[in-house]
Amino acid sequence: MRLFVAIPVPLDVRQKVASLGTEIVQDGIVPVKPENMHVTLKFLDEVDEKKLADIDAKLREVEFEAFDCEARGVGVFPDETYIRVVWVGIESGGRLKALANKVIGALSDYGGDTKFSAHLTVARVRRKVDLGGFLGKHKEDVFGTFSVSGFELIQSELGPGGPKYTTMASFEAKKND
Repeated sequence: MRLFVAIPVPLDVRQKVASLGTEIVQDGIVPVKPENMHVTLKFLDEVDEKKLADIDAKLREVEFEAFDCEARGVGVFPDETYIRVVWVGIESGGRLKALANKVIGALSDYGGDTKFSAHLTVARVRRKVDLGGFLGKHKEDVFGTFSVSGFELIQSELGPGGPKYTTMASFEAKKND
């Protein structure tokens, strides 16, 4: 099963971010649907289903306190001359990266991504395009703030209509007494 660990993002923020995708619709650009937007902390790729209980146990050991994030600014991966992904950045004063590093460390036995980039994917790009004007226009845009009070282990099933995501487990921030 294909698995990843992610932060859920409120619908209002996802809808604002998704509106960017409609602005750049053209051949070779595939916008991400709002229901498929999340902040990936770690992508595990294919994992044997028998290891699910161990992954769950390791993620339950990750401790963090709730914090706020802001969806702000637009950028691309890997760079403007060869765009593969259009994204909106997520700012948290380093707290999101700290959480991602805890998750990556907890699941170090499972391979997958070891680098983290705080973003929401707006669109995937399948051919050479020039989005310079679009990027300049939205460089400083703010799409909303949200609180991170937990994260999820999610299964991704690829299909002809796009990916289908199923939450396998949820993990909450520790409560302040």
